[in-house]
Amino acid sequence: MKSFILSLGLALISFILSGQKPPVKFGDVSKEELSMTTYDKDSTASAVILADYGQSVILYRQNVGFSLDFERTTRIKILKKEGLSWGDFSITLYKSGNADEKLTGLKAVTYNLENGNIVETKVKNDGIFKENYDANHDFVKVSCPNVREGSVVEISYKVNSPFLFNFQDWSFQTTIPALLSEYRAQIPEYFNYDKYMQGYISLNIADETTSPNTIRLTSFEREGFYASQSKATTDNIDYTDTKFRWVANNVPAFKAEPYMTSINDYIAKINFELAFIKYPNQPIKQIMGSWDDINKTMADSEDFGGTVTGNGFLKKTVEEITAGEQSGEGKVAAVCHYVMQNIAWDGNKRMFPGLPLRKVLENKKGNSAEINLLLCSMLEKAGIQATPVLLSTRDHGMLRIATPVVGQFNYVICLAQVDGKSFLLDATEKLLPIGMLPERCLNGQGFAVAKEGFKWIPLDSKFKTRVLTSGDFTLTSTGEMQGKFKLDCNGYAALNKRKKYLIDGESEYLKDFVGSHAWEIKSSAITHAKEIDHNFTQEHELVVNENMTMAGEMIYVDPFIYSAHKENPFRSEVREYPVDFGSPMEQTFFFKLTVPENYAVDELPASKVITMPENGARYIYNVSQNGNQITVTSMFHINKSLFTQLEYPYLREFYDQIVAKQGEQIVLKKK
Repeated sequence: MKSFILSLGLALISFILSGQKPPVKFGDVSKEELSMTTYDKDSTASAVILADYGQSVILYRQNVGFSLDFERTTRIKILKKEGLSWGDFSITLYKSGNADEKLTGLKAVTYNLENGNIVETKVKNDGIFKENYDANHDFVKVSCPNVREGSVVEISYKVNSPFLFNFQDWSFQTTIPALLSEYRAQIPEYFNYDKYMQGYISLNIADETTSPNTIRLTSFEREGFYASQSKATTDNIDYTDTKFRWVANNVPAFKAEPYMTSINDYIAKINFELAFIKYPNQPIKQIMGSWDDINKTMADSEDFGGTVTGNGFLKKTVEEITAGEQSGEGKVAAVCHYVMQNIAWDGNKRMFPGLPLRKVLENKKGNSAEINLLLCSMLEKAGIQATPVLLSTRDHGMLRIATPVVGQFNYVICLAQVDGKSFLLDATEKLLPIGMLPERCLNGQGFAVAKEGFKWIPLDSKFKTRVLTSGDFTLTSTGEMQGKFKLDCNGYAALNKRKKYLIDGESEYLKDFVGSHAWEIKSSAITHAKEIDHNFTQEHELVVNENMTMAGEMIYVDPFIYSAHKENPFRSEVREYPVDFGSPMEQTFFFKLTVPENYAVDELPASKVITMPENGARYIYNVSQNGNQITVTSMFHINKSLFTQLEYPYLREFYDQIVAKQGEQIVLKKK
C-alpha cells in the first residue's frame, strides 16, 4: 500500500529565475551618478529613479509549503531640495491572524560625493520604525540619513509571504521620472493569476517564457499489511514554470492634472490577483471567488455585519433620541445628528472597526468604520432598514467590478431605506447635510452588504453645488467702486466655507477672503455658519480699489471682482484619462455698476452662450445697460461629473472661451 504525502513531501529542485542578471547591484553607485545635476529628459524633475528592480518567486520549502519571495532594489538621485522626501521609504507588510509577512535583508544607504570621494552613510535603527496601520497591514518606514541635493539614496530588502494571493503589484511610473524600471516573476503552473496592465506608456520588454522544472514527491510504503515499518521512496513530478520579465526605460514622471482621482488609477502598473490553485490530481481551489462570496463573508463577519445586528445595548439610547419621532425620516435624522454631534472622526479611513462600539461611544471618537457602522447599528435598532456599503475613496482608486476582491475597498458608509426613499449616510462629516456624502466617497459604485444578497449603489452626488455671487457697486470719479457684495453657497462649496470659518474664526476667515485683493471691508454679516441645512451666506460693504484702470478720459472696468476664470485649468493639449469633477456645479455672478454722471458707456462686451455637446456644460454671459447702470450676468454650469478623454478637447475649448470672455472689459469715456 502506497500513500503520497504532497503537502509535506514536495522539495524544491530549482525555482530560481534564470536568464539575465539583475540590472542593478546594490552598492554599485558611480561617481557619474553622484555628479549628475539635472535630468536631460525632464529639467523640472526634483529627483530621478536611476534603477528600480524587483522580482517575485513562488518557492516551496520543506515542512512549510509554498510561499512567495519578493525582493527589491531601488536607487534614486536627488536633484533638488524639493526631492529630499525621496530619501524616505515605506514598505507595506500584510498580516492575518497569527501569520504575517517577514522583512529581511533590509539595507539603506545614502551616497554623497565629498572632495572627489564617495562617502556612504548607512541607515541606523533610529531611521527605521514599524507602524501598525490596521488589522491587516503594517508599515515599515525607512528614513535615509544625510540626504541632500546631489545625494544618491539606495534601498534593498526582501519580503517572505505565506499569502500567495498577495502577489506584489509593480508600478513602472511615479511622480518622478525613471531611467529603468524592471520587474520579473516566476510562477509554477499550479497558480493562476489574473494579470492586467494599466497606464499609458509602452513597455520596452514584455517577455513570457516557459521552462520545465521538477519537484520531488516523498512517499512511504508499508512492508506487509501489518508491518510497523515503512520504506521511503522518492518520485519526481515534472511541471512547468512561467517566467515573466517586464522592462520600461526612460519612463516620464506622471503629471497630476486638475480634477482627477488617485494617480494609482492612471500610472503605468501591472496588477496581480490570484484566481485559483490547481495541484496535481486535486480539484481546482478557487481563490478569487465572487461578489456573492464576499457579500456572505462580510455579512456573517462579527466585525462587519455582526456589528450592525449586534450591540443590543444601543437600543435604549436609540429609544431616547428618537422619542417623539413619528416618521421614519425623522428617526434617521435624529440618529444621524446624534452620531455626528457625539463622535468625532479621527481622520482614518477604514473598513472594519478597531474597537467595540461601546468603547467608541466612551472615547467619543473613532475611525470611519467605527462611526458609520455605529450609525448603521443604531438605525437598525430604530427599526430602519440599514445596510453597510463598502466603497473605495477617490484617493484610494477606482473600483474594478470585474475583479471581485475585497481589498479594493477601504471605506464604509450606511444605506438607509425608509418610506420608499434611500439615503446614503456618512456621519464622519458634521458640516454636511444628511444624505450628502463627503466628496472623497464620490467614486463609482458602492457594494451594499446584506444577508439577502448584495447590490451595487451609484455613488454620484444627487446635490448640485451652487455658488451665487452678487455685487451692486457705484463707480466714483476717483476710480474706486463702493457698494454691497454677497456670496451665497450650498453643497460642497458651503462645506469648505464653513470649515474654514469655524476652524479659523471670523477674523482669519475674512483676512483670507480678502487675500491679495485691494479691498476695504466696511462691514460684514455672516449667516448660517453652523446651520448645515441652510446656505452659507456672507454679505459685505466693500470699497474696491482694483478691477479698473483710468487712462486719460477713459476708464476700463473688469466686472469680475470675484470668482472669475482667469486661466484655463486644463493646459495640456492631450489628456489620457477622464476629467472627474466629483459632482455637478453651478456658479452664478450678478454685477450691477452705476456709472458716474460725467461718464458714458463707450463699449460693452457682447453677450454670448457657450455650450458643450449634449449639454455637458453650459456658459451664459449677458451684458445690458439701462441709463447709467450696467448689469453683467455670468452663469457657469457643469452638468455632469465625468468627462471622458474624447470629450476633453471640447471641455478645454469651453474653458478657453470662458477665460477669453471674462477677460473683456467695460469701457467708459468721459463726456
